[in-house]
Amino acid sequence: MRLKIRHIALFIILSSHLGYCQDFTRDCIYIDFETIPSGQLIDNMDIFDQYSDVFGVSFSLEGGIPARLAKVGAPMTAFQGPNNGADMPAAGVDIGQYFLTDNGTVFGLNADPIYVNFLSPMDSVSGCILDMDFGERFVVHALGEFGDVIFADTIFSSTVIDGVIIPGDPGTGDGLCTEWGFRLDECEGSIFSVKLDGFRITNGGFGLGLDNLTFCKFGAKLNIDFQINQSDIICGGESGSIAVNSLSDQNLVYSLNGGDFSSELNFPEVAEGVYEITVRNELGCEDVYDISIDNIPVPEIISVIDTDAECGLENGTITLDVVGGFGEIQYTYDGQNYVTDGMFTDVPPGDYTIFVLDALGCVDSATATVAPSLGPTIIGVGQENASCDLSNGEITIGAIAATPFIEYSLNDGPWQMDSDFIDLAPGDYTITIRDEMGCTRDTMLTVEAYPIFEIRNVAETEPECLQDNGTITVTYDGGIGDVEYSIDGGFSYQFSNVFSGLAPGNYQILLKDEKGCELMVDAIVPRYVCPVYVGNIFAPNNNGANEFFPVITALEYPATILKYSIYDRWGELIYDAENFSIHDDSYYWDGNFRGKTAVLGVYVYLIQVGHLDGSTEYLSGDVTMIK
Repeated sequence: MRLKIRHIALFIILSSHLGYCQDFTRDCIYIDFETIPSGQLIDNMDIFDQYSDVFGVSFSLEGGIPARLAKVGAPMTAFQGPNNGADMPAAGVDIGQYFLTDNGTVFGLNADPIYVNFLSPMDSVSGCILDMDFGERFVVHALGEFGDVIFADTIFSSTVIDGVIIPGDPGTGDGLCTEWGFRLDECEGSIFSVKLDGFRITNGGFGLGLDNLTFCKFGAKLNIDFQINQSDIICGGESGSIAVNSLSDQNLVYSLNGGDFSSELNFPEVAEGVYEITVRNELGCEDVYDISIDNIPVPEIISVIDTDAECGLENGTITLDVVGGFGEIQYTYDGQNYVTDGMFTDVPPGDYTIFVLDALGCVDSATATVAPSLGPTIIGVGQENASCDLSNGEITIGAIAATPFIEYSLNDGPWQMDSDFIDLAPGDYTITIRDEMGCTRDTMLTVEAYPIFEIRNVAETEPECLQDNGTITVTYDGGIGDVEYSIDGGFSYQFSNVFSGLAPGNYQILLKDEKGCELMVDAIVPRYVCPVYVGNIFAPNNNGANEFFPVITALEYPATILKYSIYDRWGELIYDAENFSIHDDSYYWDGNFRGKTAVLGVYVYLIQVGHLDGSTEYLSGDVTMIK
């Protein structure tokens, strides 16, 4: 029986758990090889299971070898059409761009068989064979589940027998698309595969081309136009439900566990178990479905392990062991935030009600308690900043703990029982305390540096002539608190920064602040300089008065005359002496020049006086010698 079947309908499956359902309508699938579910069509590519996942069909040759995809036009892979056209259909025959062929060669009198294999049995199959030339015949076999032949149909093209031309079957001929097909009248589909054989009884090459494949399911086995809804027993309930509904105008009737048939089937309360539903269509075809009503275990908390907080922190834990439940189990200990892990960490101390929730909304609860704990606590911090530009800062920590045992560490250094840290340089420090349980607390401190203690200025004043009344004044920057001063090496101190009544000489001034920081500074009270004088007239007349021209100063002042020169008004050196005591009158000019009394009149003097402080005083002027 040959049928031309081109009807195509949609096949739909809907499913969900707990009330899961399935909808079915007629299922016909049409493949023209112009598209492929995944990938790109390429001439001469292998075609095997590319259509399997989407359409439930695969293609092969003998031995499981893949079939080939052919493209209309040269090179020739399946047939030679009219006017020697390679793989070209006759005029007016539209087969698109691609079709299925055997091994891609045109050779011999037999074509390699093409197998069309279905994942589930079909009720009807149809297609077309390309280019049935003169002297060719094709045999199409519908095969059952075990390869048994259900139907076989032979298609003949025109041929010559005993010199007589015998016409072929309708639709055969050069470059034509000859249609073929099967349809079963039984209630259940049983075509598992189709085998296409090609033969040639006259000389010439031969290949097989297949296109426009259609296969359909019609039997009641496919749950035609009805829906089965089921609900399992959930959340500790006592019963589930089963309901069957028709989705079209077909007259379907249903039976539960061999009971009476009815157009409606609705059991809102059924116990756990397997139920048999029989569906009968208008033709009297029946199919049987086993529906399982399961009792989904509720989530059950079988143990709660809670651990107390430690070290005074919010670090308790709650661990749940849960059995049963459906799907993903969620947990919460605060009633708001749900997680998928049954272990809660960093839980603050307190009493809690724990809830678990499964995917069906089923809930179980339990209680847990996280007790608090006392960790070590820093209750006070003392520190002393570094002073004197030294590493002498100090830190003292006050702490309490549940037990008397407390250790202390500075900057992750060694642990010590002493809460004092000394000899610290200025800088940042982390102090960590640890109790007997190993719990720790830490705090950060900064040891500052007191202002640098340094001398700003030293000022000295020289004594007056032949007096011990020089002074030293010291000023400073920095330091802490009141500063004391000593001029005797620290034997005695004063708060005044001025030392007076000092004789000329070298001194060391010692400064000390409240922190004991000390500074030593050198100071020099310069030697006093007594004034020196010269007269402007003298009379060397042997009367015992003003007999020479001296330089005068205090009698006890030991100055030195470095240079003593007398010139007449024309610039001639009259007298010269040097390096003698200012008090030695024998070196002063007595008015004589070259053994004789010089001419009375005005003379010029240039005198250099060396003082005790090392300075030189220059005297110049004129003096008048009279009779």
